[in-house]
Amino acid sequence: MSNSLLELAAQLTRIFVPIIIIIGVLSNSLNIILLTRPALINHACSLYFIALAITNTFYSSLLLAVNLLADGYNLDPTRYSSVFCKILSYLLNFCPTLSVYFIVFASIDRYFASSISARRRNLSNVHVARWSIAILIISFVLFFTGTLISFDISYNGEYRCTIQSDIFFNQIFLTVHLAIYVIIAPISMILFGFLTIYNIKQVRFLPVRISRYRRTEGQLSRMLFLQVGTHIVLTLPFCVIFSMLILPLPIQQTENFQFAYIICKIPFYFTVTTSFFLYVLSARVYREELIRLVETIFKSRFYISLFATRATVVITVPSNGHRFSFETS
Repeated sequence: MSNSLLELAAQLTRIFVPIIIIIGVLSNSLNIILLTRPALINHACSLYFIALAITNTFYSSLLLAVNLLADGYNLDPTRYSSVFCKILSYLLNFCPTLSVYFIVFASIDRYFASSISARRRNLSNVHVARWSIAILIISFVLFFTGTLISFDISYNGEYRCTIQSDIFFNQIFLTVHLAIYVIIAPISMILFGFLTIYNIKQVRFLPVRISRYRRTEGQLSRMLFLQVGTHIVLTLPFCVIFSMLILPLPIQQTENFQFAYIICKIPFYFTVTTSFFLYVLSARVYREELIRLVETIFKSRFYISLFATRATVVITVPSNGHRFSFETS
């Protein structure tokens, strides 16, 4: 029974993860391109979304490929190298946590941007966002050095790269990590989400002049609200399973637990693919920029018509009506 469950988990991984990798790379690449366009780049929230898209692109293209080999084909390179075990564990913990806190900081930015207090609104600017992103990255780079200590190859019937949860330092590190990711992050997103909604309701009763900039700010808030809700729903199952790693429970070594652990990773992986579609659904400015991008790609500055008549090719440039012809060999 257990072997069949693990095989089912491997088959589902082989089906879904390649799709997630392709969609994740393409959608996040589009996010980077669209969010750096003039209509969006001057908003602080866009910088957090750009940082999120860059992190998700790296996670989708490299780290998910390694997880696909490990969970889908039982080709886990971390079993054979302690150095690779530590480095990969570092990245697999660092990137998702960094991504979720870009969303947290974007939530805080939306709270400031929607405030009726001018002093708080001034905190929502590109300069503050850049410094916040830099401080966030540096903080987590330093914090997750604990991963290099906690994770190593262990043998329990087979070699596996895992955290030794019976060691005191590892328990402390894992507890803090879980508190940061599972408790503080979602509570912060929900809290600042409700505070932003409260601010928006207050602003509606004020004679505020509507500008294109303010409309874009409102659409960025909708983009964020959808992303927060989707992120919490997709990550909740994995967070529950991951929380069980705090205590050295015997169930962690069972194949049933491994099955649940692998299965819960799949919706967790989908979090790197959803942002583009949520942005398109929730924000008109994002749809407009996407349409402009498509038009730019498929509509060149000069329309060139090629007519092959016998051995002669005629090229017409409509902008000036000139024609050029040459003989083909």
